Amino acid sequence: MERLSRLRAVLEAAKGHPVYREKFKDLDPKEVTLEDLKDLPLTTREEWVAFLKENPRPPEGASLMHLTPSPLLGWMPEYLSQEDLRYQAEALAAHYRRLGLVGKKVLVAFSYHVFAGGWLFHQALWRAGNLVFPHGPGEAARIAELSQAFGFDVLVTNPSFALKVGQAGGRFPLLLAGGEPFTSVPGFRERVEAALGGVALDAYGTSELGIVAGERLEKDGLWEIPEMAILEVLDPETLRPVADGEKGELVVTALSRTLMPMVRFRTGDLAIALRREGLTVLPRGVFGRTDTMVKVKGVKLYPTELAPILAGFGLDPKGFQVVVERKLEGTDKLILRLKAEKVPPGLPEAIAKATGLRVDEVELTGELEGGLVVDRRF
Repeated sequence: MERLSRLRAVLEAAKGHPVYREKFKDLDPKEVTLEDLKDLPLTTREEWVAFLKENPRPPEGASLMHLTPSPLLGWMPEYLSQEDLRYQAEALAAHYRRLGLVGKKVLVAFSYHVFAGGWLFHQALWRAGNLVFPHGPGEAARIAELSQAFGFDVLVTNPSFALKVGQAGGRFPLLLAGGEPFTSVPGFRERVEAALGGVALDAYGTSELGIVAGERLEKDGLWEIPEMAILEVLDPETLRPVADGEKGELVVTALSRTLMPMVRFRTGDLAIALRREGLTVLPRGVFGRTDTMVKVKGVKLYPTELAPILAGFGLDPKGFQVVVERKLEGTDKLILRLKAEKVPPGLPEAIAKATGLRVDEVELTGELEGGLVVDRRF
């Protein structure tokens, strides 16, 4: 389906949904253009949680259900209609055909139960014209054995488990990865590729949205999948689009959802935006959260983006704290407190390159007290 037509169909469905009914009461979906999307109201996960708390049962027309753990709901359901499923499978299949994934033998090691992961990949890869084996998670040694016995071309799983498969002797020419930070962790891709003896490509998606961005064989960032979504990166303070190369919050309009429409959905995920060939590209993937932003030396620092950098240096990605103080002359002092025995060579330089901020001091500690950010300037 042509992209604008599909957007209008999603907006038509949203207009009749309780989450959007008041927001879109004056909206005529038939008149909306792709350029108009940026002027529509944003939607938050909290709005959906409030609705689902009051309406926990599956809606009429639901054909498939998945659940995602939610600190606010316990489990957050996702419902798709028959039409949503048909559209999603064909939309993602188009993405995989562009990758040349036709006539391949694919082993899917994501879960097929409760969570959406296995289904998302399976349906699309099957629709694209591949043989798909729904193995499910676990049993790295068995997957390694099967890779040799049946000559699978593609492994679909999270990168951490792919590494275990490779260490168990599994060999796959291609890995389609997702489900956890991957390309944003320095050196992670290289370790996985060496273990599997092939190429590893990243993808981004959520249960609410489906898979909305994926890498090409050129490994030049996560590209918006045009049939699946429209991506924006907004300044979380002004809610206006950031300039090319700037950081902001990833906002997604899913084109594969009409039963649970996701229009300008604020993911809270941190990304850098580039516009290429009429599409949004995330050159570093998704590498943090926007909800702990602090300004240091006039620069916006998103502390969670330090986690993949630390992981790339072999440190605990949760074992750190950002402390901001005032120097005697009144300027900001940035301290990185690490739960570690030593500072790996090159770490401060890597942080400066990623954030644009120089760390003034690194403190090593056995325990961390307080939150992720300690601001002592006020």
